[in-house]
Amino acid sequence: MRRARARKGLSPLVAAVVLISATIVGGMLVYQYFQNSVGKAQAMSEGVTVTGSLIPLSANKTLVSITVLNNYDKPIKVTGATAIGPDGGQIQLTPTNSTSLPTVIEAGGKTTLIFTANGHPSAVSVNYEVDGVSHTSEPARLG
Repeated sequence: MRRARARKGLSPLVAAVVLISATIVGGMLVYQYFQNSVGKAQAMSEGVTVTGSLIPLSANKTLVSITVLNNYDKPIKVTGATAIGPDGGQIQLTPTNSTSLPTVIEAGGKTTLIFTANGHPSAVSVNYEVDGVSHTSEPARLG
């Protein structure tokens, strides 16, 4: 009579524990990856808050007031602003005497920039630099 060969392997209980542990660790890694991605995206979009208003001066001339709030934890340098007309085209903005560009806004600080525009813009965005990298804010509606 031949002896039956003894098979060696993991018991079903140990195998289940190993699989469940691997699934939990994998889930935690995926969760951490997406949390980091969402955090970076939010930080980028929340870096600068722009609000604006306009005052019509004449039929073709408007005074545009833009308030820029720096939500970064480091200074930013505002290099310019872009106005968008009702038709989607760009409208040239000219800084007034009270506005000098570029201007630096410290972390948590805010400033107001005053421009004149030939036309009546419906939205405005701000061009700025953080650590030497250029960014453009989301367009803010003008009321």
